[in-house]
Amino acid sequence: MITASDMTTMLTQNLRVVGMQTEGLTHADSMLQLPFRGNCLNWVLGHMLVSRDYMLRIAGAETLWDADKSAPYMFGSEAMTADADAVPMESILADLQNSQERLAEVMASLNDEALDSPFDNERDDTLRKRLAFMTWHDSYHTGQTEYLRQLSGVNDKVI
Repeated sequence: MITASDMTTMLTQNLRVVGMQTEGLTHADSMLQLPFRGNCLNWVLGHMLVSRDYMLRIAGAETLWDADKSAPYMFGSEAMTADADAVPMESILADLQNSQERLAEVMASLNDEALDSPFDNERDDTLRKRLAFMTWHDSYHTGQTEYLRQLSGVNDKVI
């Protein structure tokens, strides 16, 4: 059974990888578009923050972004283009670090009783299952950063 500590460790590792994958990149680099349907690095990073905010909210903590700031980064939102009014990549990265600190704190406060409490009766979910899924989701998007880094032309291997 996955523990809150396990999830925190995974989220910490994901953020470390994101930091390595974004090192040396500019905001303009984060707005580069794939040559096929997909989202730019800026959207992926913002989406990760919105998803971590969701984790904070369901775990009973305060989020970092409000609904308006989150909207362009939500699942199903329009693809972000270079001329979009996007949050600067540097700000998103700082907010991701802040969210990591908040998540570590709130996850440390969750005991097994809280984690195993019903979350979504229609899906037979518990808070643990939902947080575990969101941790996997964070890892999925962390993996995308490797390829999105390469759009800037760095042609390197970070990890």
